Amino acid sequence: MIRNVVFSARKDHEVVKDVISRLKNLPDVNLHFHDPTKKFFNLSRMPKSIKEADLIIVKVRNDCSIDLLHYAKTNKIPTLHNVDTVLMCKNKISLDYVLRKVFKNHPQIRKKFSFPNSWNNNLGDLSKFKKWALPKLPIVIKSHFQHDKYNRFNFLVRKIEEVDIFYNRYKHLLYYDVYIQKFIECDGLERKVYVIGDKVFGIIRENPIYIFLRDKPNKIDVDTIKRKEFRIFEEIRELAQILSKELNLKIFGFDLIKLTDKDRFYLIDLNDFPGFRGIKNIEKALSSYLVEYIRNL
Repeated sequence: MIRNVVFSARKDHEVVKDVISRLKNLPDVNLHFHDPTKKFFNLSRMPKSIKEADLIIVKVRNDCSIDLLHYAKTNKIPTLHNVDTVLMCKNKISLDYVLRKVFKNHPQIRKKFSFPNSWNNNLGDLSKFKKWALPKLPIVIKSHFQHDKYNRFNFLVRKIEEVDIFYNRYKHLLYYDVYIQKFIECDGLERKVYVIGDKVFGIIRENPIYIFLRDKPNKIDVDTIKRKEFRIFEEIRELAQILSKELNLKIFGFDLIKLTDKDRFYLIDLNDFPGFRGIKNIEKALSSYLVEYIRNL
């Protein structure tokens, strides 16, 4: 049986490019690729490939991808991740609510993992914000929405004067509330865990904040930070399974940092359908999972 599949993602992403190539060669999959940065819709006449899709796979980059997921929900078209799940992951504050509930409902994961204290606030009144922030330092100010790579920030504040630096640099993006996490002292490394179905992979790299503290660069391109794979221990695997079930995610990633003096980790971020950089042959694992998923529709 032929399955009509729409894959929406940026074509220049190296992992996506390889996966698309593999899926296109399948005799029982009729694949339609959609680049949400280039292909837009006449809303009164949606393309036949989308209207007749058996599955829509979205690697979210912009509002066009979200619009596609809304269309799928309205017209009862199956999606790998539904629009409610993706919107939850896109919004750091709504994601925070859900992750806290996961930690509350699964006390066994709290033996090894923690979730940092956090807040949402607004910098419309700068002096008021600084007065609020002072007793909470050090903090990390993050953008409310995380999928827009050109309009997001991750800024460490150790001294209250640094709020002014942050404000002057990002004031054009501060028309909405910001997400704030308590800064956790760690071993200077970031462990990125990638999940594809029941398979769990991990890479470790220097934490960008610690690179900034050491080298004081004007800008850090996180894609250029060296990465190497690390062994996934059983507690991480269990955490991944719980997050997958509770958040209704099949393909996702999350970030862990390790305390300097304790064998304990903090979960500081989560992303639906991550980039998977640094994992050897990840294209094959991702393709295999998607093929099985499509054929079991």
